[in-house]
Amino acid sequence: MDTVKPFLSIDDQIKLLKKRKLIIKDDQYEQAKEFLLNNNYYRISGYSLTLRQNDTFFDSASLETLMQIYEADRCMRHILLFIIESVEVRLKSMIAYFHSEKYGPLGYLDINNFCCNNGKIDSSIIENYLNIIKKADSQKNAMTESELFLKHHKEHKNDILPFWVYVEVLTISDVSKLYTILDEELRKTIALHLGFKSNNRHKIVENLLHCITILRNICAHGGRLYNRLFTRKPWLSKKEKSLLRIENGDIIYDKLFSYILVLKSVTLPLVFKQVVEHLTRIQDQYPMVNFRHYGFPENWQSFL
Repeated sequence: MDTVKPFLSIDDQIKLLKKRKLIIKDDQYEQAKEFLLNNNYYRISGYSLTLRQNDTFFDSASLETLMQIYEADRCMRHILLFIIESVEVRLKSMIAYFHSEKYGPLGYLDINNFCCNNGKIDSSIIENYLNIIKKADSQKNAMTESELFLKHHKEHKNDILPFWVYVEVLTISDVSKLYTILDEELRKTIALHLGFKSNNRHKIVENLLHCITILRNICAHGGRLYNRLFTRKPWLSKKEKSLLRIENGDIIYDKLFSYILVLKSVTLPLVFKQVVEHLTRIQDQYPMVNFRHYGFPENWQSFL
């Protein structure tokens, strides 16, 4: 059994950081105490990986740099959640509209209206469908008293919601899974309205939605984006691939910038413009943060 590390007081944590050569000026002591108390030493250590080798900080590494990295990452999560919300609303609207147009307002209640294997419903489709419905029904019941649109239907003795109402209780994860079990014609129609034109456009959108779900979950739970390696490889066009950083001859797919390109591909241009503006402000506000560790290329604003 591994030995558990001993508890360290905030003062001892600061002593340890200084011992490891992190620059903490005397007049920053109270600031350091506040930072560590409110953000957890273990959590903060993940943001310091680019500032040290093993347990020794580089000569230029300072508390100020570490705090800027941490705060910039928090701002990054907030702007990405904003754009993911707009993508979620857009997808919900399209799925509800085109499915209801084809199968009617209550067509979502019939599993036969969901298939993607040459018209055959296999066990994976059944499992995904039932999980989505079960989760959505649970969320609907929990939200009924606080959401007016649900309360309205309950008061009018109508617990069976039309699909365009029902989708509002779904999460981005639900929407992503729901898209994969739509019939191929619907998936291709939605992908076309999102701006994808190739024959395999529905497969591309499936991949992108999976990536967006991963990113959303990281952001929503306060996960670190800075210097993070993403395990899910996004589908990108040749043009988008040309915008990625190249290090040691290899294209960098596994950093945040590739996922930002994913968001751009499914977001309305006027909405995405706000993201570029916010990212620029983050870079200006936190000049000690090297956006290279997010996978951003030089002059990234001109690419986005």
